[in-house]
Amino acid sequence: MRRELRAVKWFFKSFLDYDRPVYGSFKVTHRCNMRCPFCNVWKEKKRDLPTKDVYKVIDRLARSTVTVLSLEGGEPTLRKDILDIIKYAHDRSFYLFMTTNGALLHKLPLEKFSKYLDFLHISIDEGHNNLHLFDELKKYTQKIRITVQTVVTKNDVNKMRWKVEKASEAGARILLMPAVNLPGAERMAPDKRKMYEEIVKLKKEFGSTIVTSDAFIKSLTNHYRCRSFSVMIESDGDIIYPCSVIGWKVGNILEKELEDILLSEEAKKARKVMQACKKECMLYLHAETSQFSNVTNLGKFVLDTILGYMKAT
Repeated sequence: MRRELRAVKWFFKSFLDYDRPVYGSFKVTHRCNMRCPFCNVWKEKKRDLPTKDVYKVIDRLARSTVTVLSLEGGEPTLRKDILDIIKYAHDRSFYLFMTTNGALLHKLPLEKFSKYLDFLHISIDEGHNNLHLFDELKKYTQKIRITVQTVVTKNDVNKMRWKVEKASEAGARILLMPAVNLPGAERMAPDKRKMYEEIVKLKKEFGSTIVTSDAFIKSLTNHYRCRSFSVMIESDGDIIYPCSVIGWKVGNILEKELEDILLSEEAKKARKVMQACKKECMLYLHAETSQFSNVTNLGKFVLDTILGYMKAT
């Protein structure tokens, strides 16, 4: 199914029935060559699936309403078969990107990646201890579309401006998202009001260079309620739902189709927990996609995305 048709299917099914995921976060490995304090993924020891099973996961996601697929980790480029995985996912018609910490950028076949990825996410911030990559961005944006993903912690709210400037100068876009106090990770979440005031000024100045949507930014100071428009797939195929903060395993996608898992009693219970949740923790994956329940927010997000990448091209 073409990705545009899958997006339409998601929209109508979600608003006529229960919330279905449009965004899939697939952690193809938990292995990582960094130890970021705000992250808990590298602390969880989970097996990597063999390539054929990764393909099975992707096939089942392609038969669901998941339209945007993010290949993540850990560090996904530690998998020797990552290019094959990217090619396979591309052929199943997703809006496709991969998130890397950039440590291996100089070794990656970015020209080949660019044939299959809509864009590459590079995590650059103090937590990853790789701020030097801002000075190298330009040589990479000549090979592939890039979004810099920056986690903003309580220690570096005032350092967002120069990061946005560096990304803009290099022809990249930048996603600014607050650190979340995840289970098992250090408590690094920034002051929401302080981040809001700074990012509003930057958004006015840099526009669609900043991926973070206006609706998400408003959520930093306004009450909001998450919806289950995203789904997280672990490196062993486990579905963690409705999110990684309050969620739990509701099934394994190697054993059942995603739709069947999400119709299970465990998944229904998870959705009720999310509906009652008042944490407002700003976990980007869910706090951003939850804004899509408002058609105006969804339309503006799509328009900003198109304009941002037209500018970067």
